[in-house]
Amino acid sequence: MVPRLTRHEDLQRLARHPLDPSLPTGLVFAGLGGPDGPDSVAPFLHNLFRDPAVLPIPAPFNRMVGWLIVRRRLEAVKQRYREIGHGGGSPQLEWAQRQCEALEERLRARGRSLRATPIMSYWHPFPGEGLAELLEGGARQILAVPAYPQFASATTGSVMGDLQRAVTRLAPGLAVYVLPEWHLLPGYVRALADRAEPVLRRWHAEGRDPAECALLGTAHSLPERFLKRGDPYLSQTRATMAALNGELASRLGADLGDWWKRLPGGSRPLLAFQSKVGPVRWIGPELTAEAERLAASGCRRLCVLPLSFTCEHIETLHELDIELREETARAGVAEFVRPPALNLDAGWLDSLAEHLDVTAFAPAAVAAGRDKETDHA
Repeated sequence: MVPRLTRHEDLQRLARHPLDPSLPTGLVFAGLGGPDGPDSVAPFLHNLFRDPAVLPIPAPFNRMVGWLIVRRRLEAVKQRYREIGHGGGSPQLEWAQRQCEALEERLRARGRSLRATPIMSYWHPFPGEGLAELLEGGARQILAVPAYPQFASATTGSVMGDLQRAVTRLAPGLAVYVLPEWHLLPGYVRALADRAEPVLRRWHAEGRDPAECALLGTAHSLPERFLKRGDPYLSQTRATMAALNGELASRLGADLGDWWKRLPGGSRPLLAFQSKVGPVRWIGPELTAEAERLAASGCRRLCVLPLSFTCEHIETLHELDIELREETARAGVAEFVRPPALNLDAGWLDSLAEHLDVTAFAPAAVAAGRDKETDHA
């Protein structure tokens, strides 16, 4: 069996060998996935908790604990999906398909012969399904792009490992270029600032006391053991926050002055983590606890900015918009603001397409001569 390609250095090695611009290319936009209806919730959850990258417990305890988690959470999770208003399923695949169309359009406008499709870790279309579709359409090489800005073995590493297995099964030797992460992509950082800036400017214009206002970034949590194995997820997420801080400072510093600097945490946006599951230690601070801490210290206006979520799904539409909103209201927060995820943000998509166009393709003469060096999936 081909091992999962989960290590950051493995994906970095694949990113050192650009593709041949003269060949038809299949782009896979790789994400977590979500159930497409009520009947899909149970198998989706079983697939999720069967992955040792998500529930890092030694076999055979992994399957047993995963089964118990699904059994205990199933009806509650089904109810959450019903409450977000998409027929009992997730809107994630619909967003991913639209994002693929947008990337395909942009890269074709740059002269690339390319078709794009989403692939998902835990529900259809699985990596083998997406890869087969691209191969049938004539793709002779693959450009793999994670839907996750920051690298983690449990997210990017896991889905790219599944893609590697599919390539080995369906098209051995196929050239694959992987973008490991894009946590400092200029258009991504600007898109985050575009979402936070108007909220902060409005609070300032309304004369709100900065001590009662807070900007809190949120990202998906990760089991601590992955950090001990060398995962850069936490450092990359913090680097995203630092870049966001720099972008906001350049936009707001002159106009908002001391008000901006007197926000909780200074002018540095605060960071917390959500969505932890299972009986292992996860990185923090945990989002709800951090929001309640801010409320206890006097925060009455809270802007929670999703960092690691490319599109709307249950973790934004329910965890933030319903659960966290209610919890912060009980804690005393009078105004809760949750800006949208990236979705179809034009600036982000333009920046990502430009980055892929420049980094993923080599001049034909270079690509033709790389036979002995190329790492194939």
